Amino acid sequence: MRITRLEPVLLSAKPTEEIRWSGGTLPIIHASIVQVHTDEGITGLGETYVGIFAPLAVKGIIEALEPLVVGEDPMQPLAVYQKLYSKNLFWARNGAGLSVIGAIEMALWDIKGKALGLPVHSLLGGAVHEKLPIYASGGLEKPIDQLLDEMRRYKDEGFTAIKARIGMGAAKDVSKIQRVREVLGPDINLMVDAVQGHNPQPWSAAEAIQVGHELTDLNIRWLEEPCAATDYAGYAQVRAKLPIPIAGGESSASIHEFRNFFQAGALDIAQPDAAHAGGIEECRKIAALAQSHGAEIAFHSWSSSIVLAANYHLAFCTPNCHFLEFPTWGYPLRDELFTRPLRFENGYAYPPDAPGLGVTLDEELRRKYAFASENAAGAVMQRAGV
Repeated sequence: MRITRLEPVLLSAKPTEEIRWSGGTLPIIHASIVQVHTDEGITGLGETYVGIFAPLAVKGIIEALEPLVVGEDPMQPLAVYQKLYSKNLFWARNGAGLSVIGAIEMALWDIKGKALGLPVHSLLGGAVHEKLPIYASGGLEKPIDQLLDEMRRYKDEGFTAIKARIGMGAAKDVSKIQRVREVLGPDINLMVDAVQGHNPQPWSAAEAIQVGHELTDLNIRWLEEPCAATDYAGYAQVRAKLPIPIAGGESSASIHEFRNFFQAGALDIAQPDAAHAGGIEECRKIAALAQSHGAEIAFHSWSSSIVLAANYHLAFCTPNCHFLEFPTWGYPLRDELFTRPLRFENGYAYPPDAPGLGVTLDEELRRKYAFASENAAGAVMQRAGV
């Protein structure tokens, strides 16, 4: 089998509610997918998180990389990845270039699984978890009565772990999480995301510590992204001063960026994303690095079925992963690309069992979520009012 073509596929969808948080708003969500075609008719799907913000740039990068992979063996995802990485070191060893290379690698794992009739987690050595708890990843900025209704709904639906976002001002943040804890009760795991990693005006370590101290008695499972994405020293200060575990890294790419976190003593929970950090194998390296530092992994998963699938297959193969993120902000592409629905029972997810990643993209979905080219920059974050 040989690769014949890389096809960039751009889609657009509006969430059921506006995505609004301390860093801005996302009025429309783009999905930037790479479909790898082969001479045997088997295709694979991968996705890059960069495409939410810069879909046309992703299309250009895929087209630039295509000549390097045509004719290669799709059953050798690591070899193809290494070729792409090693021949583009000047511009793609990190950031958007690496993210797209990772999406191509993701699609190759999908092809290999389909060709062999095996789910990707079996190709990676097999699941080490029978099941994993999922957490409802919502709690975006909205009126407090609507937020509390949202929290009650998650509790009624059987979630045992829930995330809420903060970052709109210390007093408002603390009051919000106090109210959320009151609604959820003492037993549900509550994650708090400050979303400072890509905030135009991120907290200093001192500001993060101030808010963290106010949250200490609320039994917070982790405090996420308390500082700017590259403020490793700030993360370390926050971690040293607070008893709450510190999480971060969703916008970081490559094992090298994560190494900075661990060299600084900055993380208890690392949050790489296969759709951004450089693909499936790069995330396995990051997970092993985290494990060597006694840290947990909680893969960031906040986009389409393709992104969830890749990160969930990874999670079930990762001993130090203890939760799965499940986005709950009303994104239709979260579910519509799965070939079989994910299996959830009593707040837990079970390993996907469809061949490959377990995703598909048909012509009906392409038409239904046709790319909104007039809004090609529509997902650029706009500063949210405080």
